[in-house]
Amino acid sequence: MLADGAQQAGPGGKLCILGGQWDRLMVPNFPAQHPTMAVVLVIRVEYSEALDQHRLEVELMLDGSAMNAKAVANFTTGHAPGQSRGTPGFVPVALTFNNLVFDAAGRYEWAIRVDGDPIGAVPIEVVQGMMPGMLMVPGATPPPKPHESS
Repeated sequence: MLADGAQQAGPGGKLCILGGQWDRLMVPNFPAQHPTMAVVLVIRVEYSEALDQHRLEVELMLDGSAMNAKAVANFTTGHAPGQSRGTPGFVPVALTFNNLVFDAAGRYEWAIRVDGDPIGAVPIEVVQGMMPGMLMVPGATPPPKPHESS
């Protein structure tokens, strides 16, 4: 999921999520810079894979092209105390991206790969428009007004 902010904290690395589960950014114009967003994941690791080192890649894409925002990490999870043989484990991950620039409107996605294999994607739609109460930046071009019929 996408969130305004997230971190791993507390016992067992629990996820603390602020403003989570959204998939749309409305911006007044392009290019648009978004101050911060977190990509929040819970990765299922099979029991037989838990002791192996894995490589996680999370990359922002638009129409199959990389958009210059990527995180890479290696992880090993092991087996939790008392975990039944054969039971999968789950790895919580919170990745923060600051000052992302979106050059154009579109349906972007955070592509998620583990060990080079795609395991999912987190979509984000970026559109031009104004939300009620949104302030325009001086010198910015306002979005086009919708066509009004008489």
